[in-house]
Amino acid sequence: MYCTVCGNQNPDDARFCTACGNPQQTETASRGASQASPSASGNPTGQQFTPPFSPLPQGNIPNYLPQAILVTICCCLPAGIVSIVFAAQVNGKIARGDLIGARSSSNNAKTWAWVAFGLGIASGIIFAISSAAGL
Repeated sequence: MYCTVCGNQNPDDARFCTACGNPQQTETASRGASQASPSASGNPTGQQFTPPFSPLPQGNIPNYLPQAILVTICCCLPAGIVSIVFAAQVNGKIARGDLIGARSSSNNAKTWAWVAFGLGIASGIIFAISSAAGL
């Protein structure tokens, strides 16, 4: 069975999608609530289970590509390039439905952008001090 949200293929007896965590429509749920009994679904209390995590909305995962390009040009080339690589992976992972991987790449792009910014500031301070000291 395929997930109706992200399209990931799941086992036929899966209650939640293995990729995005959304509840899957089972055979008993498709027959209607009046025909399915709580014990038939394996849930004696009749309460609805929630997935262990909530899926991430696709529009809320930034790729930080503009920031990565800016720090690459202005601050620190090596760390900026690493940030660009991670930023470029975000949209592709979202398109494949890998929202966890997209969030990880987004966080890595942001981290490396800050590292590049910090190294640029540090090298600017060191340059200013050495210029003022006449070295």
